[in-house]
Amino acid sequence: SSGINAEWPLRPGGYIVPNLSLPPLCNSKYRPGPPDPRATVMSHKLVEVLSGVLDLEELCISARRAVWALYMDVVCINDDGNVFDAAVLAASAALYNTYLPATHVHEETGFVSVDEEGEGRRIHLQYIPVPVSIAVFEESLLPDPTEFEEDVVSGTLSVCWDDSCKIRNIWNSSGLTDDKLAAALEYSSKRSSVLLSILRRVSSQHQPSSPP
Repeated sequence: SSGINAEWPLRPGGYIVPNLSLPPLCNSKYRPGPPDPRATVMSHKLVEVLSGVLDLEELCISARRAVWALYMDVVCINDDGNVFDAAVLAASAALYNTYLPATHVHEETGFVSVDEEGEGRRIHLQYIPVPVSIAVFEESLLPDPTEFEEDVVSGTLSVCWDDSCKIRNIWNSSGLTDDKLAAALEYSSKRSSVLLSILRRVSSQHQPSSPP
């Protein structure tokens, strides 16, 4: 979803506001009430992953008047493990297919409205984040770990690549030796290329023929 916000004068661009929810619907280990701590941690990591994806100045509608705020609610419907990777891929696909409608700024009042007759525009991503997580059990590497595997492993390596095969983020609690770590990074690089191909193919199938 998106909305138009009044701009803070000292901020030249807009906002991306991601949030990840883990409702009881997705797994019985979650309870109704305040957000689960795991959801809070993953939401913060999601903010970190998306922080450089978009030039926020592109979300400016009118300098010192209004900007776009992109609210991104990622809701898990079935937690069987590796939720964070699924959340980042969903966020990447959503941004990859985001179009902003044309707007009109009323000079006299400063009011901003959607111009239904104007042509919208697709936002430009500086890169596409693609995550790959690998769990470690004794000497074995477990890519895309299930919920059961996550409960018994000794650590996890999560690497977020971009579409230029560069590492953008990495979280490592695996305790892997240098050789094992190099092998895990090599695998995650190859896996990210496969996921990126799938993401682009699926996104192209659901992309509107013209901006709304």
